[in-house]
Amino acid sequence: MPRPSADDVGSRSRILEAALVLMSEHGAAGTSMRMLAGECGLNVATLYHYFPSKADLLRAVLAERGYLDRLASENPPAEVRRSGPPAARLTRLVRWIWWAGQQEEAVWRLLVGESLRGDATARAEALALVDGLDVGIAGWLEEVVPELADRSQVVARLVRALLFSLIVEHLALGPDDDRAKARIADLVGAVLP
Repeated sequence: MPRPSADDVGSRSRILEAALVLMSEHGAAGTSMRMLAGECGLNVATLYHYFPSKADLLRAVLAERGYLDRLASENPPAEVRRSGPPAARLTRLVRWIWWAGQQEEAVWRLLVGESLRGDATARAEALALVDGLDVGIAGWLEEVVPELADRSQVVARLVRALLFSLIVEHLALGPDDDRAKARIADLVGAVLP
């Protein structure tokens, strides 16, 4: 099988980037292949060459971002891991996780919106994200706050639940750093009284 040309790879990436923007704004159901083709300056048949169905397109959009792969390979930066009381380290870690999540607002908007609409592809991706986040956060907790090692999995689920809550609040109510900091402080206070 011939390797894809650089033009094919570039076109595919450009299509996926445009699809993410359109789908995060209009939902997958509200984004037609014709609308996407117009945005990319392509004909609809070209889109179907790359993506046989809208489900394939949605799956590719989410996979292209590599969010789970990046999370699995990232380690908290040194300023998060530096010494200090456990509550301070946990606060820095959760703020860093929240900051990283905000960098993918369009992905979250698409994933949450399509999951709530009952899209099976989005729900499968969301479930994989939940599992991946739980494992990743538990590992970071054990590294950054070893005092929580005996309950890192439970605390990881709490942190992930807070992350999801913050994302929904962010998407529904708009950005509010003070609200996020207060929620994080509440979690830290409950976990490390």
